[in-house]
Amino acid sequence: MNPLSLSFEQQQTNHHQTFLLQSKRESGFLWVLFILVCGFVLMMKQSTNHSLFLLVNQASQHFSPALLASITDLGNGIVTGSLLIIILCFKPAWILRVMLAAIICLAATHLLKNYFDALRPASQLAQLHIVGDARHSNSFPSGHTATIFLLAGTVFLSSTRQLSRILLLSLAVLVGLSRVSVGAHWPIDVALGAIIGWSSIYAASALNTSLVTKQAQCLLLAMLLLLLTSLSVINNSEFPQLPIVEQLQIFYLFAAGMCLFTRYVYRP
Repeated sequence: MNPLSLSFEQQQTNHHQTFLLQSKRESGFLWVLFILVCGFVLMMKQSTNHSLFLLVNQASQHFSPALLASITDLGNGIVTGSLLIIILCFKPAWILRVMLAAIICLAATHLLKNYFDALRPASQLAQLHIVGDARHSNSFPSGHTATIFLLAGTVFLSSTRQLSRILLLSLAVLVGLSRVSVGAHWPIDVALGAIIGWSSIYAASALNTSLVTKQAQCLLLAMLLLLLTSLSVINNSEFPQLPIVEQLQIFYLFAAGMCLFTRYVYRP
């Protein structure tokens, strides 16, 4: 058989396999979204929402406050942004997509928070387990959950490794549960936050970013790192009595900076 024919057939086979993998990944992504929507609908029943909150919140009393705070802070925009920089250093085609998704996610979350101005558990329950400062307003939806699910969604759509997708999705669920554990949010807040973050990256994934140069990639990520570092200096910690949280934020920022440096600046 002609070598050119063999090469063409091989290319066709590779394209077909890539298409099947992408279709399978997108199908899995939409199934997760469906499950999140079902969870949100279930939480719309007030008795279910309150019962699940009490179950998770009371069970969390058996865990270290420092551990719970460290997990829940993974949804903090500074930490999530640092982790995204690390991921985007290896997935540069997703830089503009993630930035667009972050804008969508941030806008939707803040608009809904201000519109509903829902009371948090600390304002409605006499007894609950609280880690960190008590929060009372702008409960719906959970911003931490939205950002961590944006990160998990980015990995789910961009990674070819199934283990990575499962681990990041599991981490996002854990962070969402931790928002209930520390007494910051109702389960329905977490469910809607997850839907917003997960949907935002899906909506932005159609953006064509093939024209972004390597220099532009480096500049965008460097500007994002500078912004996150500035926010880390300006913002007050949600857990002032637990210095480990702020120390971990510094570690994540440093790791993002080192990754950016070795990927775009350093030449061995």
